[in-house]
This record gives sequence, structure tokens and C-alpha cells, in this order.
Amino acid sequence: MTTARTLAIAGALAFAAVTLTGCTADSTTADPSSSPSAGVSSTPSTTPDSSAEGAPSTTPEPTESAAAPVVTIPTDCTQVTDADTYAAQLTLAPLNPEAAPRRDGTPFGARTPEVPPTDADPVEIVDSAASIDCLWRDPGADITGLEVALGRLDQATSTSLLDQVAAAGATCTDEHDGRVCQVSTTTEPYGTDLTKTYFVRGDLVIYVSQSNYPTDDLLGSMLAHLES
Repeated sequence: MTTARTLAIAGALAFAAVTLTGCTADSTTADPSSSPSAGVSSTPSTTPDSSAEGAPSTTPEPTESAAAPVVTIPTDCTQVTDADTYAAQLTLAPLNPEAAPRRDGTPFGARTPEVPPTDADPVEIVDSAASIDCLWRDPGADITGLEVALGRLDQATSTSLLDQVAAAGATCTDEHDGRVCQVSTTTEPYGTDLTKTYFVRGDLVIYVSQSNYPTDDLLGSMLAHLES
């Protein structure tokens, strides 16, 4: 009886010792300086996943250029430029003489613009788009004169206009926040220059044709006046 009881107590003590040893191994305190296991972060990442659907793009958006100044097209040919420039440069010949009408026979001045026909050439584009065209010319002169036209064009027609005049030999440059194309030819037998200038900025188109009629930065003066 005593021997059996002794063996039972010894077995119970051995079982308790084994159980306590297992609990001690599982309760080891983690070292705060230890690194997390590979591929696992101990704290949530604050960097957005650029590959995630809906994540914001890191590519900067293109910066829009400043809008070009708005030009008001006048309805009176005497208002196409400032008074000083007009007096100095646009009084050398009569304005819109009846004896020198437009190509279609109507008088120069304010007009109702039309949509240029498909595949129109530069002359047709300017004639159709102009909401005002002006002519300074002495009816008694053979070639001397100055013509100005202002109107509005859509981008496709503006591009076609500039492409055509460039292909015809015009020199094109960026000026006044727009595109200027200019071509000069010699008028025979007089030996004088005929210069045609095309200016496009946004939907604005300005055409200047001058033959034996010199001017000094007329386009710049017109824009400065009409932008104010």
C-alpha cells in the first residue's frame, strides 16, 4: 500500500515538472530590437502602392500656358489701330474707295463672315472668315495699297491656312503669342514688293497685304490696340 502510494506521488510530480517546462519555453519575451521576419512589416506601410487600382499617378500633369489676350474685332476700319498709328500710317491713301471693291464686287468694311469651303485656298479662307476688311488705296494708282482683314477661324482651318502659305514659300515665326507667316514677291514691271502677312493666335486671324505701302510694326500696333 505504501509502495503504491509512493509511486503514484512520484509519477504526479514528474508529470507536473514536464508540464511546467513546456509552459516556460512558450513564454519567452520578444527582443524589441529584433527585425521582423523577411517579407513582413511590423508596421503598416505609409507609401501608396503605385500599381494599385485607383492609386494617384506620380507623373506631373502638364502645365497649361497662360491664355492669350482677347482681341476685340472692330466694326469700323478707322478703329483697327490706335489714333496715332492710324494718322501716321493709314492716311496715305483713301479708305475703302468705291472704285476698288472686294473681289466679289461688294464694298470693303464690316461684313458677315462665312465658313470657308472645304479645301479652300488662303484667299478663300481669308475672304470667308473676315468679319471686317479694309482697303487703303488710291483708285488712280496701279498697285499701291494696303489691305487688312480680321476674322475668326477654327483650329483645323487655321492650320490649313498656315500650312498652305508655308508650302508656298512664306517664312513663319512665333510672334505676339501667335504664329506669323509672311511672303514677299516683286511686282513687275514696277519692281516693288508685294508683302502678305498671315497671323493666327487661338481663333483669331489677321491678314495684311501691302504693295508699295510701307508700315512700321502695324501688326503689333493693331494687337496692342485691340487687346486693350
